[in-house]
Amino acid sequence: MRQHKGLTLVEVLIALVVVGIAFAAMAFIQTNNLRMTTNARLTTHVKAAANQVLESVMSSVLATSVDFSGKKVYAFNDYYWNCPTAQVPPAGALPVVNRPACTGTQNVGDVVVTYAVAGESGVTGEGVLTVTVTAQHPSGGQRLTLGDRVTCYDVYPSPTSLAPEPCPKPVAAGGGRK
Repeated sequence: MRQHKGLTLVEVLIALVVVGIAFAAMAFIQTNNLRMTTNARLTTHVKAAANQVLESVMSSVLATSVDFSGKKVYAFNDYYWNCPTAQVPPAGALPVVNRPACTGTQNVGDVVVTYAVAGESGVTGEGVLTVTVTAQHPSGGQRLTLGDRVTCYDVYPSPTSLAPEPCPKPVAAGGGRK
């Protein structure tokens, strides 16, 4: 009887095939993980850019300045501000000053962000603005749209959320006082 001391060629080939399949599976998993990590990183950049531009546009819409008498003047003055065309404030309301652009594009790093401010009338005639931003990354194609609304309640908050008061009517002295 003859005893074998070693591996046959068939056994070596089977072992190489098993090892090759294992390495191919690990390489596939690793490339898939790298792809998903890149996608998550680009998505994070798009979200951050969209939030940055949304906050910037919202701050310009709600910007305050001080007039000659020392009184605060809002860009959303008397909440009769509208895009793309100016809404005519009623008699006694101050004119809108410091009107930000209704549309625009900003680049935040590689991300291109477009924004738009659209206006409409509220229940009692107050301006309601919707600020929308859309951010897209040119490399990965990630796209995100965010929006926020501004009403007179952002400038003149109600005393409680359970019993909100209607927006105050504008007066000749400016603002929405009762």
